[in-house]
Amino acid sequence: MADEIVSITDPYKTPTTFVNQVAGAGFLNGVVNVTMATAQFTPQANGIVTPDLVITSRLRMDLFCAQQLYAELGRIIQQNTRTDEKPN
Repeated sequence: MADEIVSITDPYKTPTTFVNQVAGAGFLNGVVNVTMATAQFTPQANGIVTPDLVITSRLRMDLFCAQQLYAELGRIIQQNTRTDEKPN
């Protein structure tokens, strides 16, 4: 994140949405668009449970914000997937 201290508030009590699939993404007129989905497992009448992807979030951001998100996700992924083992 930026080096400057910024006050961040949540006056609207924005809910947290769990997502586990990028359903679509693109770039149009200077705006990054990402549609996220969540897999629901709904039993059918025949007893079979088939995953059902439901759109749960649509993110829109400028390119600068997308670069920030890219950097933060990269940092989180690197910290949580690195191994301390030395290769043979």
